[in-house]
Amino acid sequence: MPAMHFNRATLLGLVALVFWATSVAFTRGLTEKIGPGMLVAVSFLGAGIISLSVELLRYRKIRILSPPAWKYLIYCGVFFMAYVFGFTPALAMAGSRQVALQLGIVNYLWPGLIVLGSVFILKYRPRWLFLIPGLIIAFLGVVVCMAGKISPGLFYNAVLENRLAFGLMAGSAVSWAVYSNNAHKYAPEGRGSGVPVFQLITGLVFLVLHMAFGAKTTWTSDVIFPLVYYTVFVSALSYLLWDIAMQKGGVVFLGAVSYLLPLVSTLFAGWYFNEPIGKNLLAGAGLVMLGAVLSRYGVRLR
Repeated sequence: MPAMHFNRATLLGLVALVFWATSVAFTRGLTEKIGPGMLVAVSFLGAGIISLSVELLRYRKIRILSPPAWKYLIYCGVFFMAYVFGFTPALAMAGSRQVALQLGIVNYLWPGLIVLGSVFILKYRPRWLFLIPGLIIAFLGVVVCMAGKISPGLFYNAVLENRLAFGLMAGSAVSWAVYSNNAHKYAPEGRGSGVPVFQLITGLVFLVLHMAFGAKTTWTSDVIFPLVYYTVFVSALSYLLWDIAMQKGGVVFLGAVSYLLPLVSTLFAGWYFNEPIGKNLLAGAGLVMLGAVLSRYGVRLR
């Protein structure tokens, strides 16, 4: 019986990874139609309401707010919002869908950055022999996916053409790494996750910003299904499934599988956009994956 329970929880974690692998494609596609402000407002408000409803039905209270875990809510909430403020607008600003594919690979620098952050935030002991090469290889993967080869000049020109988008996405990856380490450091044991609260607040902030500064949104029938999928599966259900998997599933196995996200996400986005996946994108995704794996062995976990 315990083995079956383990397998089911691990399977839920794999399902969550599948949903996350579609996030780049659906984020870019939906921002083209309804704008980044409206996308985050609707999807995160919906996800927050769904997740908090599950929490209330299951526990009759919002555990992270009963009483409020202030350090966790502040230190994690700020960087969670910073991640969203970088990720979605960056994909919306991409000059083309091919650039959006490149930005998706930049986003997946976060596994290596999480490891680097654990050295400074969680005080884990570094193995620089693995960590430094891992980070360098991951960065070279970004260079290759954008420039087609390891060329500082071509890389600089690629960044220059979409400087704000790449700056926001790089900041987003850093923010997610800091958020993840802060969550490990400050989350009170047995008090649940603050993600639903962060999603609700982020959705409200984007709704206000969209109403104040956003362009008028034109709703069409072809937006409904992708938006419902994005809200329910990418923004809400994936986090709930991942939380169950981290508590009861195969953490090491799922951590290893997550290194495949850059490649799977790139392949899915290319298919979804009907955009060619060049050798540079595949090579870049492969280098980012290799860098993440090396970085993982760059610290001694306590």
